[in-house]
Amino acid sequence: MPAELPFIDSLDTTIEASAPAVYTALARHLGRSLGSTSARVACGLLGCAHRGASLANPPMEGQEASGFVVVEARAPHLLVLEGRHRFASYRLSFTIEPLSQNRAQLSARTDAAFPGFAGKVYRALVIGSGGHEIVARRMLAAVARLAARAEHESGR
Repeated sequence: MPAELPFIDSLDTTIEASAPAVYTALARHLGRSLGSTSARVACGLLGCAHRGASLANPPMEGQEASGFVVVEARAPHLLVLEGRHRFASYRLSFTIEPLSQNRAQLSARTDAAFPGFAGKVYRALVIGSGGHEIVARRMLAAVARLAARAEHESGR
């Protein structure tokens, strides 16, 4: 995988939960999503290099899940996943910044390369269509709900 990949986008959200609760919720959501049947099928169709079953919670460096390998895991502040398939090489970086004891900002950055003609077509379908941004925003919202619920249930 190339060390430097072109920047695609960065999205963030403020969550009413502690940084550790956000990190745990992120790992839980990614584990569920990447372990799903649809993720495994898509991974097979795209020819993903990494085909592990799901992420552990907490994620561990070197662990594989559908389409990704964990390249950096520093709870509760950083989780970096990389992957590649026949149309793209990509990196997803999640950073969690505590804003207060019970409030944190979750940022999701995407970097990716789409080589060749097929890669350009794939980029147009995934990035150009706005689909990637929709999926990323939904993921951030789902993590926010999980983290806030966990924080509320723990009585913090």
